[in-house]
Amino acid sequence: MLSQDPNLPVLDLLDGAEAGFALSILDASPDCIKLLDLEGRLRFMNGNGLCAMEIDDFRVVDRQAWPSLWPSEANERLDAAMAAARRGEVTRFEAFCPTAKGTPRWWHVTVSPVRAGTGEVHRILASSRDITETVEARQRLEDQAERLASEVAQKDDAIARQAVLMGEIDHRVKNSFAAVIALLRMQARVHAGQAAGGLLGDAASRISTLARVHEQLHLDPGRRDVSLSDYLTLLATDLTQALDARLSIGDALPSEVRIPPSQAAAIGQVLAELIGNAVKHAGGGGQPQLALSLSQRGDRLVMTLTDDGPGLPDGFDPQARSGLGMQICLIYAQQMDGHLHHGASETGGAAFTVEMRLDPPAAS
Repeated sequence: MLSQDPNLPVLDLLDGAEAGFALSILDASPDCIKLLDLEGRLRFMNGNGLCAMEIDDFRVVDRQAWPSLWPSEANERLDAAMAAARRGEVTRFEAFCPTAKGTPRWWHVTVSPVRAGTGEVHRILASSRDITETVEARQRLEDQAERLASEVAQKDDAIARQAVLMGEIDHRVKNSFAAVIALLRMQARVHAGQAAGGLLGDAASRISTLARVHEQLHLDPGRRDVSLSDYLTLLATDLTQALDARLSIGDALPSEVRIPPSQAAAIGQVLAELIGNAVKHAGGGGQPQLALSLSQRGDRLVMTLTDDGPGLPDGFDPQARSGLGMQICLIYAQQMDGHLHHGASETGGAAFTVEMRLDPPAAS
């Protein structure tokens, strides 16, 4: 049913013989269609528009200024759109406007000129499509994005605070290592020539090795994983320089191999013990020559260290050795589903190969 001014035949709103057909198309549109006079007063609203705006009778709003149906903050935009239509221009925008009964609604509005047969603008057509669901869904997405951004910012702050805390802890651990090493070495000098002095010296050396493993592992405290190649080559170089030994490295590890810091520390401890033993038993009074080989076989690390010393004694059995260093190597290898192999190097010295399963880095 068409809604219109009873004092003005609705067909008079549109000129021409096809006015009735055009008006029926407007009335059937699912959008809220309004015809305004050039002063912006309502002269026609289609049936679906009345339902959408929850207006029971067009006569209630007939000849009212169209902006009077809107919140006051929208009036400037509406006046600009109607002025543009009078100039023959089309305007589109999104705006909020509750219905006559107060139901909140968002609309996509198109304001167009309606021309007479002479080409002059004599009416204004305002079409409003209900986009409330779209706008609300968009708002939910924006709210979710803001929440996620806030959560990310909070996590970034927490990570930054953790980095500062870890730096402080790292500094204190280094100081603690240094204090313990100094104390043990002082006591070793007090008991020089005695069995206790030798044991204290060995303890100081082992803690010094632990300190170097820790230092290399925490060069980049911000990362949650460790480049295995970089870590092992830097650690081996640092240890051999400290022990006055020469080192050649054959590094065949892919650069992208990264592992958790906890496993890197264990592998570093095994490497440190092997280097310490090699320097202790090789060289024959000269500067020991060591060779380190690193490679990957599937998900396993293969690490071989050789020296130019006198080699291993007959019947050498790592399992039967009472030395703490060899026991450390065996324990860590077994924990990582690995094995420790021994034999002779090409120069007649000792050769140890450790094969261990690598763990993937923790997810970021």
